[in-house]
Amino acid sequence: MQEAPVTKTSLSNVSILCVDNYIDSLELLKLSLELQGAQVYAAISAEEALRIFATNRIDILVSDLALPQTDGIALLKAVRKHSPPIPAVALTGISDAAVREKATAAGFDRYLVKPVDEDKLIKVISDLVAKNRKLSA
Repeated sequence: MQEAPVTKTSLSNVSILCVDNYIDSLELLKLSLELQGAQVYAAISAEEALRIFATNRIDILVSDLALPQTDGIALLKAVRKHSPPIPAVALTGISDAAVREKATAAGFDRYLVKPVDEDKLIKVISDLVAKNRKLSA
């Protein structure tokens, strides 16, 4: 059965892994995406994210870069090593050009600085998932 295409206003049929070590930010992000119909898995560390990733189908990774022990870039490398490529969004409080370049070079498809506009984030997620599904079809 083919999944419905993702639209700008709906994230139904989209499974998102969100990673942020700030619990309040993580919960707000999770709620915001769930209200758009997404299945959201939340992790406060790269280690927890990898455990979730190993046991669930994930369509897209949305991760902070500054995580305890293992940063978001190392997390993305680990995710990409063990699975077919999925899109990834760096969602961070760091607006430094060098950090943006490093994240992009590591494979993040988009780099968004907090606080991010909710509609913009939803559109970015929707577009990346739709593009990835087209490539996988």
